[in-house]
Amino acid sequence: MTLFGKSTALYDEWEDEGVSPFFPVIETNRGHHVTTAKHGDLLMFGSCDYLGLSQNPALKQAAIDAIQEFGTNTYGAQLLCGRTRLHDGIEAKLRALSGKESAILFPSGMAANLAVISTIASDEDVILCDRTAHVSIYMGSWLSGAELRTFPHNNVKKLEALLRKEKDKRRRVILVDGLYSADGDFAPLKEITALAQEHDAQVIVDEAHSFGAIGPNGLGVADHFGVLDRVDAVVGTMSKALGSVGGFVLTSKDFERQLRYLAPSYTSSRGSAPGVAGASLASLELVEEHGGELRARLDQNVRSVIDGLTEAGLNLMRTTSHIVPVLIGDERKTVAVSNWLMDHGIFVGTFVHPHVPTGEGRLRIGVTSTHTQAECAVLVERLTEARNKFSL
Repeated sequence: MTLFGKSTALYDEWEDEGVSPFFPVIETNRGHHVTTAKHGDLLMFGSCDYLGLSQNPALKQAAIDAIQEFGTNTYGAQLLCGRTRLHDGIEAKLRALSGKESAILFPSGMAANLAVISTIASDEDVILCDRTAHVSIYMGSWLSGAELRTFPHNNVKKLEALLRKEKDKRRRVILVDGLYSADGDFAPLKEITALAQEHDAQVIVDEAHSFGAIGPNGLGVADHFGVLDRVDAVVGTMSKALGSVGGFVLTSKDFERQLRYLAPSYTSSRGSAPGVAGASLASLELVEEHGGELRARLDQNVRSVIDGLTEAGLNLMRTTSHIVPVLIGDERKTVAVSNWLMDHGIFVGTFVHPHVPTGEGRLRIGVTSTHTQAECAVLVERLTEARNKFSL
């Protein structure tokens, strides 16, 4: 199908052939085992539930308790009448955990990025964005009206050249992901924040895939590199390592006030439903108490998977995280391997164009802290079989 100049032809072809790995309907969920009508029981290695908290009994009970107390929804937007003590508690906990002056809760990470970027920049400014940053960062940039310049992935020298070239702009805003979700690598935040300081630029980091799972305090890649105090705004989400739903921003008091009163994706949208907010608050409390232990188990599982796949000769990308991308290349071959794995009991993420560059199709393996070593071994065994079958 072609609409407004964009084609879904390849996706249509896969659907017509009955081989599309996209939009699988999960009918049951039992820890790391899910069932689908087409493939039956599958071992889940395709999620972003990095600490395994979405199935944690404490989060489930907190969600139930919140619904019992507040119902299934709030009365309106947080600005008017939709804020509960749970929302207030989440922001207080985020401030305490991060040491940032302020925290503000959004309905999603995408809404948070739209708000931050469109509020901080205008047509007098320039945005300097890593070319592989999340699409919500680009959406926020377009909304802002600022000039948008991109630099090759993690290319600090090119970023420096752009900063020098754009020195006459009122404001220079650097936008990066902390952890890149399709590549598994970190932004070089030590170098980026040093450049920002030298050129009087602001830095916004999307820590969606790293908050809770990376860094000595679990605060993300900026925490990992020890530069959290040099970042002007951290955007995060509850929907990955924290096992719930909802976005948030950690920033200065002044900028938080602008977002709270001026950002449409906050003022004109309801916040998290009570059940979601209850689970989010319970998750933050659990991470505060047990985060170090959960991250240690995650690291152990990641090491086991990477070592096993490397020994088997799989083509792994240069991951530095719990996201383990296996590069396949051709889009059709990537889909074929993904389907074969599901036919043999393994669920992984399938990434093809336009979500990654053409010819760079990959399987994204999402390792969690609650996978067992036996489950990790099964994953390695199946991928080794796939390597031999498809000459990967």
